[in-house]
Amino acid sequence: MEIFNQELIQEIIRLTWRNPVFMAIAIASVWLIPQLLIRNILSKKYEQRKIEIQKNKIQKLYPNTLK
Repeated sequence: MEIFNQELIQEIIRLTWRNPVFMAIAIASVWLIPQLLIRNILSKKYEQRKIEIQKNKIQKLYPNTLK
C-alpha cells in the first residue's frame, strides 16, 4: 500500500489550488520577483550612466588637469 494514494494527492492539490491565500502569494511572487530584479538592474545602469555623465561634464570643465 502506498503512503499517499492518488485520491489523497488529488485532494491536497485541489485544496491548495483553490486556496485564495496560496493563489495570492503565487501570483504576487510571479509578478513581483521579476519586477524587483528588473528594477535592480535598471537602477544600477542608471547610476553608472549618471557617474559617466558627471565625469564627462567635469572633463569638459577641466580638460587639461590629467596631463
